[in-house]
Amino acid sequence: MLISDFPYGRLIGAAALACAAALIPAAAMAATTFPAASAGAAVPAGFRPSSASFYAPASGVVLGGVGCLPAKPCTARLVATTDGGARWRFLNAPDAPVTVVMFASSQDGWLYGQTGQYGERVGGLWATHDGGGHWRELSLGGGVIESMAASAGIAYAVVSPPGGLTDELFASPAGRNAWARVGDFSVSTYTGSALAVSGRSAWFGGGTSLWATADGIYWHRYALRCPAGYSGNAGGLAGIAAASASHLWLVCVTSPGAGSQGKDLLLSVNGGRTTRLVETIPLGGEVGGFAAPPGRPEVIILATEFTLDRSANGGQTWTRVFPDTGGTSWSPVSYLSPNVGWAVAVQPGLLLRTTDAGATWHTVSF
Repeated sequence: MLISDFPYGRLIGAAALACAAALIPAAAMAATTFPAASAGAAVPAGFRPSSASFYAPASGVVLGGVGCLPAKPCTARLVATTDGGARWRFLNAPDAPVTVVMFASSQDGWLYGQTGQYGERVGGLWATHDGGGHWRELSLGGGVIESMAASAGIAYAVVSPPGGLTDELFASPAGRNAWARVGDFSVSTYTGSALAVSGRSAWFGGGTSLWATADGIYWHRYALRCPAGYSGNAGGLAGIAAASASHLWLVCVTSPGAGSQGKDLLLSVNGGRTTRLVETIPLGGEVGGFAAPPGRPEVIILATEFTLDRSANGGQTWTRVFPDTGGTSWSPVSYLSPNVGWAVAVQPGLLLRTTDAGATWHTVSF
């Protein structure tokens, strides 16, 4: 499995937002392979995280590498914790160029974000249902996996089919490989797509489109009106953060320019059926992460390529809670309880944890 420092990929919104897939030089990738990591080995001090997925406040899996340098592939490893990062252990991992991890439980997990011979994104998804003991490669219509989320025993995957002009939604019971496309709807990929889950409720959208389900079975399309100038090629929906099955935050963006983009915050208190404009978000940078803790609808976290910002009053004011690193990207910024959350600053390679709903973030050691 190969991994490198610099992620690429479209920015997406989700309960756990991610932008994490690696650029691997073609020559290095063609000439270098690494064996799968073995469970039980000690985690070296030089381990650097690239993507993380937590399925409980203290339990989750991190994908990272050892000996990583800019634009240079390195040996990738999967590590797991069940005590909030106090102790870590290796999981088995397939020998494949996957760079994003998502686990729904201690047993059910997925790896995706593959790259081709020339650094292009290619289809591919690896699944385990025995905690990493065995992995199986899957293909969802030959498309590229853009993002994943899981809740209440259902796993969702946003897939960009060959051609890459739209995103489609697939779903499967989390405990088995039974993926099928959800409905016949799709969204434009100009500003990316957004995926969020809360209990059995889920939302999928992009541009000016929003679909929602309250039970994981029946889906409804709701009218979504981003502010003037946020439609078509000018931008649209780029993120959804679910504080509950009814309380949603949505962020609309303009097309990026000069390293920044316009951002407006919308609120829904009825599961997406109606929305209203709350505030213009006065923060620089492009959206790279968007999340809200369950049961805390007044709290929002927004990640950009520069920093991590938090609002504790529904978007009216914002406070910087992680310093400017001079350019980074974020692998899932996610809350697992009203107070506990996790995030990965891919560059400089830090796993962060909060126990106060995002007011402060602390680096977790391996």
